[in-house]
Amino acid sequence: MGDCEVPANLSSFVRVTNDGMRFEVDGSPFFFAGANCYYLMTRAGDKNLRYEVLEVLDETRAAGLSVVRTWAFADGAEWNALQPAPGEWDERIFAALDWVLAQAGARGLRMILVLTNYWEAYGGIKQYVRWSCERRGVEVNDRAEDFYADPYCQDVFRTFVATLLARVNTITGVVYRDDPTILAWELCNEPRCEGDFSGSIVQDWVEQQSEFLKSLDPYHLLTIGAEGFLGSSTPELLADNPFDTLKLGCDFLRHHALPHIDFATAHLWPDTWLPASASEAAKMRFARRWVNVHTDVCTEQLGKPLVLTEFGTKASGRPAFYEKVYDTVLHHMVAGHAVAGTCFWMLAATSYPDYDGFTLAELNRRGTAEGVASGRECSVM
Repeated sequence: MGDCEVPANLSSFVRVTNDGMRFEVDGSPFFFAGANCYYLMTRAGDKNLRYEVLEVLDETRAAGLSVVRTWAFADGAEWNALQPAPGEWDERIFAALDWVLAQAGARGLRMILVLTNYWEAYGGIKQYVRWSCERRGVEVNDRAEDFYADPYCQDVFRTFVATLLARVNTITGVVYRDDPTILAWELCNEPRCEGDFSGSIVQDWVEQQSEFLKSLDPYHLLTIGAEGFLGSSTPELLADNPFDTLKLGCDFLRHHALPHIDFATAHLWPDTWLPASASEAAKMRFARRWVNVHTDVCTEQLGKPLVLTEFGTKASGRPAFYEKVYDTVLHHMVAGHAVAGTCFWMLAATSYPDYDGFTLAELNRRGTAEGVASGRECSVM
């Protein structure tokens, strides 16, 4: 695993238990409920907007949640980009990420940091492809699928990863790879490869990048960021996908079985995955089945923890949906199955627009963590 020194505070890191099924910290079980808030770094880059970051972190803590999943990237012409050009960093935005980590750590929160994005938002892999086209002097395109096998894209991505892991936080003085506030690194938000029915393109990329990252940081947990679509390695489960997903180049079991991937992830979006005509009851049935299937695969075949890193629904059906999801997850946790945590989508400051219709403006704290987990105490936008 390279020449990395063992962090002095290694016992404070979230680790996988010896049986591979759950998380622990310093020998004690670690289960969590958390939230997504993708914009923390970029909003913190504007000191006039840092109140929005503090509001989210304070609300998270007050509700009894313990983990926040957020973007640790912003590329190209994006507002407050961390990497405005290949291999170039805006120190002001890096310092903003330092500040976010310091503020989260001071509140006892842990962070899942996402390293790039399949989708257009915040630059992501499409921006890497555009950079490669510009460098080669060819017609510029933003085909995300070109990213995975493009040597220049991979060199730039690895440079970014290496720079991020070696970053010394200007506030805490802690190197990122030694910071227990970081629960895990996530390679990419929702990686896909349209048209690759084999699933091998994403598989090869995850294998290469996970080995590279772990050579630099063998102690933090690492995951993929996958949506959880089931592939050809589990043909008996293909009918449990919300639609024909084989064309997306994803394979839940195969991808997460790679040795450097510490835990599996799944997302849950019945509003966008199921037909528009689907009833609320159908969405509930799908949600329960989706959690059950992935927990079963992780428990019986992978032997790795599962984290539901995104789930959400529109405000009208949210309380019952949250209740169904949390009740199902809690059932598996109590039974000793391989599910370790959840992060709903998403928590934002009250002044932040609800761009996607899935945003919670605040959490009603009467029931603290139990209220959030049941879905009955959520105050929604």
